[in-house]
Amino acid sequence: MSTNVEGLVKIKMFGNINQDTAKKLLDIIIECYERLGPPMTYSVDLNIFEVSEGSGFFASHDALHGKPTINIYLDRISGLPYIVVVGGVRRQAAHSILHGATEYYKIRFPDELKQAIYDFGLPENFALQILYGASMAAKEYNVTKFLVDSGFVEDQIAYIKFMLEPTAEEFQAWDVAKSNPLARIIYLVMTIRDVSCAIPMLEDSRLGDEIKECLDKKVEHLLTSYKSTIQKKISEIIQKFSEDTFQNINLLTKAIVEDIIKKELEFL
Repeated sequence: MSTNVEGLVKIKMFGNINQDTAKKLLDIIIECYERLGPPMTYSVDLNIFEVSEGSGFFASHDALHGKPTINIYLDRISGLPYIVVVGGVRRQAAHSILHGATEYYKIRFPDELKQAIYDFGLPENFALQILYGASMAAKEYNVTKFLVDSGFVEDQIAYIKFMLEPTAEEFQAWDVAKSNPLARIIYLVMTIRDVSCAIPMLEDSRLGDEIKECLDKKVEHLLTSYKSTIQKKISEIIQKFSEDTFQNINLLTKAIVEDIIKKELEFL
């Protein structure tokens, strides 16, 4: 099924999709565009799937094919608090406004990462994951700041707390990764990615302390040195992000190379 909605959203449904559910999801996205402005290309594809493949987030955004695309997976939404779903879907609409062009997803390797690939003989797939993690961290930070500054606070706090809640899967992943230097690096970078959505709220006079507690709980299972590394990236890099997304990606990637990749690999 494919229809045009108010000239902005082209919606496609895959599987047995409840129409009321689809309308609620669509209304969240349309409300964002009405209040915050249109997607970057003035057009967005919305795909709603009954069943997802593999694991991942319940909603995602990309612009790899020249226009913003939002994917929502209903099986991953099942059981989540509705306010978390609202917050997550709203974030994808914000991504389409802020990052809805190809250049935000086909990002050039920063010089420092290219040098690390050469120095340590790193696999291309590993380097791509590092760049993906750094770029998503920068974009997730932007989205939280944009939405909260625009008045969407309650649902974003609910989403942030959801993202910061440690899971059994994360503990298991760390148990597997901690004995392998490359896997360990990727785990740390993806943790930075996952917590980046919370960083703008650390400056909030009402909620900052609570968010700090959630952040500490998120990394509690890591060794003290790794917790310190993540906290350093937050305080020295992410909290000082500018409005230039590409500059932020480069700064964070450089810090990851210097403080994580080199430290983990230079004596192997």
